[in-house]
Amino acid sequence: MTPEAGGHEPPERHPHGGDWLRDVVLGLNDGLVTTLVFVMTLGGATGSRHVLVTSALAELLAGGVSMAFGGFLAARADAEILAARIATERHEIQTEPDEERRELRTIYRRKGFSGGLLEAIIAHQTATPERWLAAMLHDEHGITPESGRPPLRAGALVGLSFMAGALVPILPFLWALPRLAAAAVSFVLTAAAAMALGALKSRHTLRGALRSGVEFLLLASIGAALGTVVGHLIRGRA
Repeated sequence: MTPEAGGHEPPERHPHGGDWLRDVVLGLNDGLVTTLVFVMTLGGATGSRHVLVTSALAELLAGGVSMAFGGFLAARADAEILAARIATERHEIQTEPDEERRELRTIYRRKGFSGGLLEAIIAHQTATPERWLAAMLHDEHGITPESGRPPLRAGALVGLSFMAGALVPILPFLWALPRLAAAAVSFVLTAAAAMALGALKSRHTLRGALRSGVEFLLLASIGAALGTVVGHLIRGRA
C-alpha cells in the first residue's frame, strides 16, 4: 500500500537530527576509555580501594570540567569561523556581484542545469540579497541554517557525557567486591556501555551497532590491558 492510499507515510530508517551526537559520543568515548584505563592502572599500582575510588572520582570531575571547557571553546571557534565566512560572502556579493553570479552559475551548471532553466534558477537565487547569500553559503560552502553548534550546549553535552561515561568503570569499585572481581565487572560494564553506544551511533550513521561496539570494545580492551601492565610495573618498582 502506498503512503497516499493508506494515508500514512512509512517511518524513516534513520531519523533526521543527531547534530548533538558528535558531542555526546566524544564525551562518552573519552569518559569510558580514559577512566577504564585509569582505574586499571591505579588498581595495579595501589592496594588501597579508598585511594583508587577517590582518585577516580577526582579524575571524573576534573575530566568533565576539562572536556566541557574544550567542547565550549571548540564550538565557539567553529561559530566564529562560520560568522567570518558569512561576512566574507556577504561582502563579495555586495562588491563583486558579477563574479559571484558566475560562481553560482558554474555550480548549477555542474549540477546539470543549462540554458533557460539555468538562467531562471540564477535569477531566482539572486533576486534578493538574503536568498543570494543563502544560495552561495549552501551551494559553495555547504553551510545550512542548521550549521554550527551553540557553544554552551556543546560544552555541557561533552562535559556531562564524559562524567556519565567515566562513572561506568568506577561503579564496581564502590561495591563491596574483591579487587579482581571489581576490575572484571568494571570491564564488563564498560563493554556493555560500548555496545549501547554503538547502537546509538548506528541510528545516525551507516555503521551497524555491532561493528561500532566491537571497534570501541577493542580499543578499550587494549587500553585496559596496557593500563593493568603499567600499574603492576609501577607497583613493582615502588
